[in-house]
Amino acid sequence: MKGYYLKKVISALLVLFIIVTLNFFLPRMIFSDPAQPYFVGVPEDAVALRNQIREEYGFNDPILVQYFDYLGRVLTLDFGQSHYYKESVWTVMFSRIPWSMVLTVSSMLLSVFFGILFGAAAGRKRDRTADRILLWLSGVTTAIPSFWLAMVAVMLFGFTLKILPYRGAMTPGYTLVMDGTLFVVVLAVCLALAVILRIVTKKSAFIFAGIPASLLMALLASVPIADIADIAYHAALPVAISVFSGVISYGLLVRNSMIAVTGEDYILTARAKGLPPHVVLYRHTFRNALLPLITNVGMSMAGLLGGSVLMEKIFSWPGMGQLLLEACNTGDYLLSQAILLLFAVITVVCNFITDLVYHKFDPRVQEV
Repeated sequence: MKGYYLKKVISALLVLFIIVTLNFFLPRMIFSDPAQPYFVGVPEDAVALRNQIREEYGFNDPILVQYFDYLGRVLTLDFGQSHYYKESVWTVMFSRIPWSMVLTVSSMLLSVFFGILFGAAAGRKRDRTADRILLWLSGVTTAIPSFWLAMVAVMLFGFTLKILPYRGAMTPGYTLVMDGTLFVVVLAVCLALAVILRIVTKKSAFIFAGIPASLLMALLASVPIADIADIAYHAALPVAISVFSGVISYGLLVRNSMIAVTGEDYILTARAKGLPPHVVLYRHTFRNALLPLITNVGMSMAGLLGGSVLMEKIFSWPGMGQLLLEACNTGDYLLSQAILLLFAVITVVCNFITDLVYHKFDPRVQEV
């Protein structure tokens, strides 16, 4: 067991090192001159001023010197200042992270909950009404991209019927008031409760589900009710589009897993023992059918702070996806570097946690 965890930790650290290295060199390959965005408003004949800017930001140093300097700043979590926003990169990012979480956390929780219910109903009664509806909707979501559905929803509900807002996260004139201290306290309490439940019940699902639930509870507790209502009104359309696709995706996954598990020998043995149908369904079939869902949800958790670039762009939602597009368009490569690194780190960490949880739930996973 310890060897398995050690291998996973070493593997995750190696992946992170490769990501940090690529994150340094890729922007310098995309931008022929990384210092060019810093010259906005500086005349081309102002050579002395341009050289001063290059020297100030270290662009005149050899590439290896810049690389090791970047590694040092990553280790100290110093990502510099955004040249476009004229603020710390951390300040800019953390002003957008809560907005992304509003969409992603609520969408994921609703999608997983209703997806499990829909998939379990379809898998339990194959070729019945629920199963046929799920298969038909899966074909619809495959044929119709979510961004196209989002644009149709904007035209229908935003322009034609005018019953839902189609851009922004709050009504113009509203200012989000968030109690940062209360957010941290509630988040810590919820996470501690998840850990306690894990210790008492010895079920890792509380840790796995407790992270997004804790983030959502912390957001709800730290923001006034009036602001929550206004945000929910603006988030209704993008969340509905995301949940529609998510429910079908998770539902189909659970449905297929339940059908695959139903034919296993241990299910036939449980039935032969005369166990009640609901015991066979929930304690044997459904529990083992959730294993593929753990991997899928783990990958979805990696996008909790990253948000959805397309959805945020379509609905003008001020999240991290929109911020990444702005950073790329303005050539703010320090900001884009930090955002991509944050996304990558979250993805690696979530994959690591998913591996551990999967190993816990499935004893067939060997220490290889």
